[in-house]
Amino acid sequence: MTARALLCLAALVLPVAGCAMVDPVDSRYDTIGRSLAKARNEAIFLNLVRASHDDPLSFVTISNVTPTMTNVTGFSLPTFLFGPQAPLSTSSNLVQSIPSSPGRDVIFGNSTASNSTSVSSNFNVSTQETYAFYEGFLKPIDLTTLNYFIRQGYPHELLFWLFTDSFEFDQGSRKLGYRYDPPGDYGCSKADPKHHCFVDWVRLATSAGLTVEELTLQKSGGSAGGGGKSGDSAAPGKPSTTTFARFCFNPVLAQRELAAMGRPTTEADRGFYASLSPKCGSPWHPETDLGQPQPDTLPLKVGGATFRIVPRSAYGVFEFLGGIMKVRREKLRPLPTSYVPPGRSEPGPDNVTDVPELKTAHGDTNLMTVVSENGETCVVHTWFYDGDYCVPNDATNTKRIFSLLAQLIAIQTAPSDLSITPVVRVIQ
Repeated sequence: MTARALLCLAALVLPVAGCAMVDPVDSRYDTIGRSLAKARNEAIFLNLVRASHDDPLSFVTISNVTPTMTNVTGFSLPTFLFGPQAPLSTSSNLVQSIPSSPGRDVIFGNSTASNSTSVSSNFNVSTQETYAFYEGFLKPIDLTTLNYFIRQGYPHELLFWLFTDSFEFDQGSRKLGYRYDPPGDYGCSKADPKHHCFVDWVRLATSAGLTVEELTLQKSGGSAGGGGKSGDSAAPGKPSTTTFARFCFNPVLAQRELAAMGRPTTEADRGFYASLSPKCGSPWHPETDLGQPQPDTLPLKVGGATFRIVPRSAYGVFEFLGGIMKVRREKLRPLPTSYVPPGRSEPGPDNVTDVPELKTAHGDTNLMTVVSENGETCVVHTWFYDGDYCVPNDATNTKRIFSLLAQLIAIQTAPSDLSITPVVRVIQ
């Protein structure tokens, strides 16, 4: 048997198989996870940039991602000839036996071996421009929400800057207000004989150990029956649980915050902090407030004075941070109508016209750090019509703010808000 015949026989007995490619889950899971995190941070950053240019904000979310990959590999026997090479002849009975490629026993065609791969990622983009979303997004932040973030370890000073729109102070006939809204208002009251500013009240609240505590009361359920016949036994209803929250002063927290500020506690400080009330853990009977109208401000009584802390909404946090970015980017100076006490605009820790600094932070002390240069050190990057924006990798507080804003948006979003879901398909 000739070598050519053996080759043909072996080709006939070989099974025809298809190649299958296994798509690894771990690499694609990691890629999608990193891509979603980058998209979320850039969306938050873009809204902050919009706020700094007084442009309308826009909120969308990716509710579902479906990555797919299809790989088809085919293998078939090539075209080959049996028998000896046919002689060339013009005879009619031999012309039909002449192969299409004379002198070749095996012919490879385009159907011999083939492979095709298709990769796509389908995701649903849902707008959050709904009534239910904005109802929660524009609502002032309450003590319960503030306590959520306190329990996550966010610095108290950072939370006071983000969530406090203004301080109102009443002491008898004297009423003062402090609101930080640069460059028109740096939160300094001209009527205050001590010339306090917004930043002073933030630092005082931090160093005093101002925090939030909650109390949960359970009320036994009443009779579930109503209007039944006499003698009928009514099953009791389910007990109801009500959670109350209040401001209080924590002496241990106050000592820790003072140590973070780098100054020792003096006897005057101890006397001042001893006079603050209510202390966290002190007796509290919030059930007496049931049925009373709840104010949209956060009240606090210290001695004979009454403080009202006016909280921001989630939307207000974006506007506040955007305003800080605008002042720093355009190097805006105080307007003629804004009051700044003498010496409070000079370089130093008491400068109220500079970017707010956190006294209790170490390393990065700026509340918000955004640069225009784009480089490999950017942890978040976006662009707008006036150029590129970058959050440096060492901007610790800014990165914390991004986490906080992502959580705050999620708190205000319900599955029912995601009503419009246009499908976008990206094929690579």
